[in-house]
Amino acid sequence: MKKRISAILLGIFLIGLLLTAGQASPQTAVLAAAEKACPAKVMVTANNLNVRANSNTQSSIIDVLKNNQVVNVLGQKGNWYIIKTDNGEIGSILKWFTRPVEQQPAPQQPAPQQPAPQQPEPQQPVPQEPSNQLSYEQSRMLELVNAERTKAGLKPLTWDADLARVANIKAKDMVDNNYFSHTSPTYGSPFEMMRKFGIQYRTAGENLAGYPSVEGAHNGLMNSEGHRKNILNPSFTHIGIGVQKSPRYGYVFVQMFVGR
Repeated sequence: MKKRISAILLGIFLIGLLLTAGQASPQTAVLAAAEKACPAKVMVTANNLNVRANSNTQSSIIDVLKNNQVVNVLGQKGNWYIIKTDNGEIGSILKWFTRPVEQQPAPQQPAPQQPAPQQPEPQQPVPQEPSNQLSYEQSRMLELVNAERTKAGLKPLTWDADLARVANIKAKDMVDNNYFSHTSPTYGSPFEMMRKFGIQYRTAGENLAGYPSVEGAHNGLMNSEGHRKNILNPSFTHIGIGVQKSPRYGYVFVQMFVGR
């Protein structure tokens, strides 16, 4: 039994770090935005998004939506959108993994008196941020983190694609260079790394975990006082999560938090 406990303790290597940075530069503004009305249509930004029978993470899954799939929104309940699936069932999805779809106006017909046809302006596709394409591990960890914050009466954290890209680079750097530390031999401290990549913040923090599953990593972080404080810090407003496969741990998880 003692050997088993020792093996588990060695398999879970968690480090929590919290730092409050100085005041934002004079050019940085902090705005309080009012909650927007429920959108009529939303597009899925995650790779896979579970449709739940009810508006909670414990209810059964009745369907799975794919990335870029557009669905009609019937209503909103807290952080959940009520939708109607393609098979006609009513279900709920977390709004954090969607974005509203704006209604595009009908294209103008070219003027008929022009003898030479006008070359239409090429339609520029909306650029997709790579880190907006959440993996299952990122999506599940974000869901677990925000469920803990909601349970504690805190606002959920907003997904930050740029911050997630930095967290992914940090996780890959840890795997490639075989280290487990807040201080990267390549990028320095997490706060130096954020500044190098242009991340703006007033406060910031980082959690690291090496574990074979998302649920195991989340439970380990929540059972550690320092990591739990980062997850439940009311000053933090945004999160980015990096996940990389590791031959040593199974996965390396990097949670980067900022407050703006």
